[in-house]
Amino acid sequence: MEYIPQWLGPASWQQEGILEPDAGAVASAGGWPAPVRQALAVAEEFGLPREAAMFHPSSGGAPFTVVVDADGRRYWRLGAHDAQLTPGYHVPEYALDDEGRVLLLDPSLPQPRFVNSSLLAFLDALAAWDHRCEHVDDFDDLEADDPESDEDPAEAARVAFGLEIRDRLKEMDPPAFAMDTWWDRVYEEVELDAI
Repeated sequence: MEYIPQWLGPASWQQEGILEPDAGAVASAGGWPAPVRQALAVAEEFGLPREAAMFHPSSGGAPFTVVVDADGRRYWRLGAHDAQLTPGYHVPEYALDDEGRVLLLDPSLPQPRFVNSSLLAFLDALAAWDHRCEHVDDFDDLEADDPESDEDPAEAARVAFGLEIRDRLKEMDPPAFAMDTWWDRVYEEVELDAI
């Protein structure tokens, strides 16, 4: 099934700018697996955000540089998960595998965590997350007048808004929301109104 982005557009990252792929790596793209070359075309069309809510430049190199893990598996760097962490801490990185899937390479995990089935699905999910973050405070005026009340209409509205986004993304990329994937865990926190 072809992935049709719902939140991502050519102007999605204009405000913060985009990251440029590693020129040297791109020069050798002819030898990459076809799904990685397709991902490069997606990056060239839509750009990789210079900064989004869960995506930041990698300190290890530009997008599409090759990363090899301890077992000799090859990945193509996209960017870092959280650039706000303390210096010296190894920041988890988003990367493509040779099938074009987006994974989170985190040294604290025994294996990479699945994020999305393609770069296009990942960028759409990031744009959806940015949309959610921009509008999550829109429900603050629904706060209960009585602070002792067990009902919180603002919380219920925030959660419903986030889960509607999740459900739309899940329709297009079901594996990204399977048990214990990256987005499954993120939207679990949304369901709890924790983020």
